[in-house]
Amino acid sequence: MNEEFHYYTIAMIARKAGFSDDDADIIAYASQFVDHALVAYRVSGTGISYTTLTTHHFGFWDKSQEESVWIPYHFFPGDGRVAAQRRKDRIENPLAVTSNSDRVKELLVTALKTRDLMRIGIALHTFADAYAHQNFTGRNEEFNRIDVNSPVPPAGHAHAGRGPDRFEGRWTDARLRDPWSQIINRDRYLAAAGKIYRYLATYNRQGFSDEELVLSELELLLGPGGAEHSAEGRVLDFIINYNIPRYSRNTWKGEAIELNRHTGDEEITSVQDKYLWLRHELGKKTGFGQVRDVRAKPGFFQSSYHHWHESAREHRAAASRILSDLKLAGLKALTS
Repeated sequence: MNEEFHYYTIAMIARKAGFSDDDADIIAYASQFVDHALVAYRVSGTGISYTTLTTHHFGFWDKSQEESVWIPYHFFPGDGRVAAQRRKDRIENPLAVTSNSDRVKELLVTALKTRDLMRIGIALHTFADAYAHQNFTGRNEEFNRIDVNSPVPPAGHAHAGRGPDRFEGRWTDARLRDPWSQIINRDRYLAAAGKIYRYLATYNRQGFSDEELVLSELELLLGPGGAEHSAEGRVLDFIINYNIPRYSRNTWKGEAIELNRHTGDEEITSVQDKYLWLRHELGKKTGFGQVRDVRAKPGFFQSSYHHWHESAREHRAAASRILSDLKLAGLKALTS
């Protein structure tokens, strides 16, 4: 999923599920920022020493990031048996992502029980990605290979490019049997939205008998996709219809640390296709993987930015507990 879902759709659904505008926006921002915590910062100042997390990156698929970034936040293992049944080769992989699996539901319910809006938003990101990234794993392995002739490593959904994350996308997964091989992202998008609406409405002790109406409203807002209704047009519709603030990746960061040309990550995120292996050299040149030194602003430890990073750490610890049975499959502790 991309910003349209992780931020704008989540903000709309949370409002419909009974959250105040302010709380809905916190949940949505926490959800989207999982894709924008790209660089680890060493934050210093008067009496301050703190290192932030990285929950995503745009460099080459680094093996060391599989269990600390990709699996706990973006490719949460589901039911390998379900995934195997849809594959032509029937190979079963315990790390395969499946939508609405018992594991990813447990991760979301665990976050909801904390009543921490940041934790909820982060867990919603992972829950939604389980729809977009189903039938892939968070590793660089042959299980993910779609194109046998491609020089691109089969890391995550690299062989499908950005296709799985776009609302209007339609693509073919050649690994799967019919009818599962023909992917319509719109169907996955709406299915994820419906499940999330139910969870959030239940959290607020609100019924969800109007789920069909909410999804119809969302579907009307999204339109048919394509050039006649661009992504920017859809974003403007969300902003106008639901009073959702326009997303900026530097809102929380800018309130907590001093920003300059060395503390942004725009030079990495400008890369068109974040999965091409040729971007490895670009990643090295722009400092990917290096911890950058920054100065804290007053009140850093009371900031939303600090709160989000602590919640992201708790999310990863919860993921490790839920996935403990997979350590037999070679999955290390996610908190290492």
